[in-house]
Amino acid sequence: MSNFIETIRLTATVVTDPDFGGFNFYVEAGQMFDADDYADAYNLNRYDLDPQDVHSVQDAASGLNGGQWLLVTHEVIEAE
Repeated sequence: MSNFIETIRLTATVVTDPDFGGFNFYVEAGQMFDADDYADAYNLNRYDLDPQDVHSVQDAASGLNGGQWLLVTHEVIEAE
């Protein structure tokens, strides 16, 4: 039986025209990125989120200007 370590890498992109028609996770200007909310939204283990990525997304969210949104996505990386 092999044991895999799962790390979830986050990516954040600033957008001005969010598409609310699909299932996307956006942070509005003036709001903070909440990693627990993100993990809950995608049924992920919060502790698998890369801590450095979480910090980077929080920094990006704090730098948003009015009319901007932060689109947050993720990729699951598995390693033995």
